[in-house]
Amino acid sequence: MRLSYQSRITASALLMLLVLFLIMSALWFPRTDRTIKVMDLLFVLDITQSMDVVDVEKDSDTISRLTWAKDYTRQTLQTLPCGSHVGLAVFSESRSLILMNPVEVCDSYHDLTQMIDKINGPMAWALSSEISKAAFTAIDQAKLMKPKPSVVFITDGHESPPLHKTLYPKYKGSAGQVSGVFVGVGGDKLVPIPKHDLDGNDVGFWQENEVLHQDVYAASRGDVSEELGGGVSRTEHLSSLKQSHIKQLATMLDFEYVISPSKPTSLINTLEQNSEHRDQNVSYDWSLWFAAIALFILVLLYSPYNRSRDGSVSD
Repeated sequence: MRLSYQSRITASALLMLLVLFLIMSALWFPRTDRTIKVMDLLFVLDITQSMDVVDVEKDSDTISRLTWAKDYTRQTLQTLPCGSHVGLAVFSESRSLILMNPVEVCDSYHDLTQMIDKINGPMAWALSSEISKAAFTAIDQAKLMKPKPSVVFITDGHESPPLHKTLYPKYKGSAGQVSGVFVGVGGDKLVPIPKHDLDGNDVGFWQENEVLHQDVYAASRGDVSEELGGGVSRTEHLSSLKQSHIKQLATMLDFEYVISPSKPTSLINTLEQNSEHRDQNVSYDWSLWFAAIALFILVLLYSPYNRSRDGSVSD
């Protein structure tokens, strides 16, 4: 049975009083202190030229690996709780370069996203791509930071010049002192690698005779040069996601591995299970909750459907 017109007026008045109370609470309700679990992360983005390959599916579109890596980093920032700290670094040649030391993610969200937007291929200072050594330098730099962050290394795993299995780089430190995750990005098919000049201008694609197809150090050793001789595959001018290489590196460093196009929640869950956390006291602001509830009630009160019902009075 429908409410009478007078009853609906009374109910509306009571709801308006509740809205007023909620708005006052949003303005004056005190913050409350609570302890939450937070994490500290150092994102390292691969900016070598293979990351310009366009082979990652996102929202019915195909984008470059670097574009995906930047978007993935931004989405992860939005997933982290306030109190977490995030730093940014890029990788080229054989080392990782810190762009921003870890800062609080909520207070510095604008600065972090602005820095992410500016990351691009022309920032690279060399054409080589020695991922293993760059991961080592990222770990060494993370050790010097307080609080010590976990490393999130986003790469397609394409080493250039290529590595030989008998001369695989070894980390001189102790594995496990810094936790971390490799995020693999790229497709399974070999595709041409875009070529750019020093100013970042597109100059076509790398050709077969423009890149090294075998480890020059291994080739100089008699015991492996024969093995590498005529049977070497000449596909280093093409690129795909090198999962086996990344997984091998992750095992060496006691890191985890997450493959794209995973969601940031997968990365967060992996970090929560395998990385260090710390307790953070935060002053929680309830104003957004009060304001959201007040807005919801106002929408219900003044929605076209509710107003049309007011026009048909029934006893």
